[in-house]
Amino acid sequence: MSLILMFESCSVSYGVKHFITATFAVYLSILSLVGGGSMVVDIYHRPRWILKYKIQKGKNLMIEKRRLWDLFNNILLNSTAILLPGAVVFYFLLKWRGSDLTFTPPSISSFFLHFSGFIVIEEIGFYYAHRLLHSSFFYKRIHKKHHEWTAPVGLTAVYAHPVEMLISNLIPFLCGPVVFASNLVTSLWWFAIAFTVTIIHHSGYHLPLLPSPEFHDFHHLKFTGNYGVLGVLDRLHGTDKLFRESSRYKKHRVIFSAATLI
Repeated sequence: MSLILMFESCSVSYGVKHFITATFAVYLSILSLVGGGSMVVDIYHRPRWILKYKIQKGKNLMIEKRRLWDLFNNILLNSTAILLPGAVVFYFLLKWRGSDLTFTPPSISSFFLHFSGFIVIEEIGFYYAHRLLHSSFFYKRIHKKHHEWTAPVGLTAVYAHPVEMLISNLIPFLCGPVVFASNLVTSLWWFAIAFTVTIIHHSGYHLPLLPSPEFHDFHHLKFTGNYGVLGVLDRLHGTDKLFRESSRYKKHRVIFSAATLI
């Protein structure tokens, strides 16, 4: 919570403090509980029953301390240099759009309409930004850092060059609430769910009842294809061809039993 306490000491309006406190509380909670939880499994191999759901068997069972420190330092950098200023800009964009920035809950119909729009907008924004980062010019200068983890772990969801964090992760993520002028409650639920799913996609574990991480894990393994979140634009552009021809494609589903995927 040090980021929030640091921001509280700044001379800014109550509205901005209120907004930043709420958004960063969600961000840090998901980062700690979901990302940190999966990291505990990777480091301590507990609980052991989860290990049978590891996608890339035998990978990251002994993570070097150097890699862990690099990971934590990069998360701190992106959180302070990109996400915190981004949240301030986001506040003023929502205020300009006339969004309700109190904790007044939206109607159910409005919530689901906005949420559906967020998913479409993020899919479009992330797919094309991500694919651009795989061009030779941007890959070797920016995106290569994220691909240092060929077998990703949950916290690598925010392990990236700061430029990538801005153009590929943050902007597509925030565009939906700005376009729809969504209220604070809807935006916070979007942050919580979308960020949780992103960490799951990087976790390296295909657990029962959770979204399948096979699609994005395959992208880290092969360095190409599978550029989107849902896979809709990948199917349209044919950038999921290698994945669909692999054995991993058959496992890309939500599983409803405790049995290991075969």
